[in-house]
Amino acid sequence: MTELTEKKETPAPPRKPDGIITTHRDGQTIVAELFFNHSGTETFRDKLLKMILADKQE
Repeated sequence: MTELTEKKETPAPPRKPDGIITTHRDGQTIVAELFFNHSGTETFRDKLLKMILADKQE
């Protein structure tokens, strides 16, 4: 048998978003909260382009 142990850690406090985007489409309001990886090397523009291209392929 294996023994399972639980780690009880204090959860990190909620982080405020780095940005918020709102758009209106077909009578609906879409709100997106943006969180950036501040130690990352890709820019927001790079990541957004990847998402758009991936969405077009589906």
